[in-house]
Amino acid sequence: MDWIASVLEDAASGVGTEALTNLIRRVAELDGAWNALVLKTERKAPYVIAHAPHEPHPRLPSEIQFVSDTPGWSHAEGWAWLVAPLPVPELFYVLRTSPDQQDRPEWRIAAQLAGLLGQHEKFHREIGTLKRLSNQRLTALGTLYETAVASETGGLEQFLQLATRRAAQAMDAQACTLMLLDETTQTLSIAASYGLPEKLIAETCVPLGAGVAGRVALTGEPVLLTDLHEEPSLRHLPQRPEISGSICVPLRNRENKVIGTLSIRRLRPAPPFTQEDLRLFSVFASQIASALENARLYRQLNQNLHRLSTLVELTQLVTAVLDIDTLLQTVARLIRETVGFSRCAIFLSGESSRVYLPRLVQGYRPEMFPKRGFRRGQGVIGIVAKMRLPLVITDAQHEVQPMRGFGRALGSNYYCVLPITVHGSCIGVVLADNQNEPFSAEQVDLLSAFVNQAGIAIENARLYQEKERRYREIQSLAAFRNNILRSLSSGMFTVDETGQITTWNRAAQRILGFSGRESVGRHYREVLGHARCPIENTACRELQQAIEQVLQGANARSLYKIPVQLNGETRVVNGSISPLLTRGRQTQGAVVLFEDITEYLRLEKRVSEMERLAAVGQMTATIAHEIRNPLTALRGAVELMCDEEPLPESVQFYIGIIQQEAQRLTEIAEEFLEFAKPFHLQRRWTPLKPLLQRVLMVQEPYLKASGVKAVLEVDSDIELFVDAGRIEQALRNLIQNAVHAMPDGGQITLRAVDTGDWVALSVQDTGSGVPPEIREKIFTPFYTTRTRGTGLGLSIVQKIVEGHGGKITLECPSEGGSIFTLWLPKIEQAMQDSESSTD
Repeated sequence: MDWIASVLEDAASGVGTEALTNLIRRVAELDGAWNALVLKTERKAPYVIAHAPHEPHPRLPSEIQFVSDTPGWSHAEGWAWLVAPLPVPELFYVLRTSPDQQDRPEWRIAAQLAGLLGQHEKFHREIGTLKRLSNQRLTALGTLYETAVASETGGLEQFLQLATRRAAQAMDAQACTLMLLDETTQTLSIAASYGLPEKLIAETCVPLGAGVAGRVALTGEPVLLTDLHEEPSLRHLPQRPEISGSICVPLRNRENKVIGTLSIRRLRPAPPFTQEDLRLFSVFASQIASALENARLYRQLNQNLHRLSTLVELTQLVTAVLDIDTLLQTVARLIRETVGFSRCAIFLSGESSRVYLPRLVQGYRPEMFPKRGFRRGQGVIGIVAKMRLPLVITDAQHEVQPMRGFGRALGSNYYCVLPITVHGSCIGVVLADNQNEPFSAEQVDLLSAFVNQAGIAIENARLYQEKERRYREIQSLAAFRNNILRSLSSGMFTVDETGQITTWNRAAQRILGFSGRESVGRHYREVLGHARCPIENTACRELQQAIEQVLQGANARSLYKIPVQLNGETRVVNGSISPLLTRGRQTQGAVVLFEDITEYLRLEKRVSEMERLAAVGQMTATIAHEIRNPLTALRGAVELMCDEEPLPESVQFYIGIIQQEAQRLTEIAEEFLEFAKPFHLQRRWTPLKPLLQRVLMVQEPYLKASGVKAVLEVDSDIELFVDAGRIEQALRNLIQNAVHAMPDGGQITLRAVDTGDWVALSVQDTGSGVPPEIREKIFTPFYTTRTRGTGLGLSIVQKIVEGHGGKITLECPSEGGSIFTLWLPKIEQAMQDSESSTD
């Protein structure tokens, strides 16, 4: 099967069509079988693009069936014909052989290789298409940037004109129209355009639902037209043969409501629009809709400025009053004089916070409201207090109960009831009306904002009268502060001026091993000098000296990287000793903090290793490129020498050595590049047993030549979400290393075990094992014990496994040999969650 390796090697360096041609040539060398690359369209006869062996006028019998589903054999003119469809549309691989040779496995392999190379060609074509789309997207992005700048620096009208012109230019269109919807008349009129006559702009008025723009505004769905007959609902419109295509998309505000449309059209002979054009044009529409929404918000902002200044004045007046009764009088007066309501009443919650009593009534008769007030949820006042939502009634006679009855009791068909909410709680309710006269929405908005500010002032006044309760709250806050100190992740204890420990938090117990009960009340030297203290002796003495210095008036002291031995584990902490000072700056104790930095040091070491590997990778890529360039010239020169007249045997011998060594240097350069470049994993659910069988099948000739027996141990139902190609590469590297470790032959066991959360893939050999002194070095890039090799094999394996979120381990059993294990995580549950969320 050397021809298969040759075809794959050619495919690695050529484009799909070139690789297919090489395949045809290689297959023709197998007993002279004729094969070809054929283009077959629906209306034309088959056309032979490339074939081998060469025939002056190759002809295909009409009996051959070109089916685009699966490869198949047919017989015509005394030959057996294999026709295999390729991934590229209308492209087929055809092979001709004698009927008695029809069952040879080489032909099936050739068809499969043609399919793979056809997929390569398809990918190559798709990349070209993506490049063209990228250029179009860059133009669109430039247009969006220019229109965005215009929306910020110029007026709205200037922005709309620029946007329509630039949108038409970016989409290769001859006209662009922006229409806005009038909510009152339910019609669309042109607000900006490009490529339309002025008379048409002035006269155009499209009812909602009429024409293309009216339909888009009504349905909110974009329309892409190349022929009006394609849309049954638009067939009644007059045909415009000069137009090759049109797009119309809706403009939506932040509430997703349609406010207008944006449309473009192309004239023949320009090509019609595509779905990609529709997506790009929708981006323009989104930009324009945002600008229109910003303009609307700007107008609303101007309208609110006056209201805001009024609210500021009202807030300043009420926040300056702390007496609750005076404050309520001020609030009621401002509601009537400034906000403009003729009557108002204020209800405040009582001690139970469930009853709202009338505290101030102006303009209403007292008998209108019960003296005992309204319970939460009772009547209109109680409902507003419970729901904490404003209630605005503009036609009480047609409302349901209790709103209709409450309006009759007030003698007003128009009234509003607003909750006074502070920190999420309703502390009162405000009632206001104009004595059966309507009021404006602006009055309600201003009253609502003022009530919110007044609520804060009312709450402050009530809190001012409750000093005792506030004092208890301060005590509660102090207890909360102590709880925070106890909950600190850093270890902490405090000592007084005599050295007695006064506090000891839980983190200190976790780090130092002593509980608060064992430590509080004892001298710090007694605790830190105890035999159970996990701090190393020298560091412990330094810590005690630092505490003593701080207690004697020294500034804060810091100790770094203190080793702590606790529960058989070594942790590293930083220590900080700070003085506890009174207001007079007198030392009354010390605060000792411990911060566990073990994980930080591990992360720092890992980052340092990653930076070193990145530098090595960059250097490796540079070296590989520098090696490949002269190697290419060297190999080309040798091939030219071989193509000339016959050379003496001695020269041919040395040329063979040059070719072998050049090939070896090429493999080394490729291995350097493989190590340097980042991996892009293509993960799929992969059955493990076929993958391992394929690895051993590919390595079988090499193993037999080395006198090595291979054994596979794997369950048939294990699946992993991995990049199968990369896992195969890692296993090949481990197998080759194992063979090198057994120069006199031996046995390799390829084993897969499901351990629950992990799947362990191990390669075990019967060699001499890895010496203990180099076991920590073998995964270091460029480290090797062989005279020939780069030392990158195990580094690449480690990189592949870590890219899958796994790890690699090495075991050397006492009976000899080595076991390299790839630990790969199982993520079935995560994938199920992902699939269910997609559904």
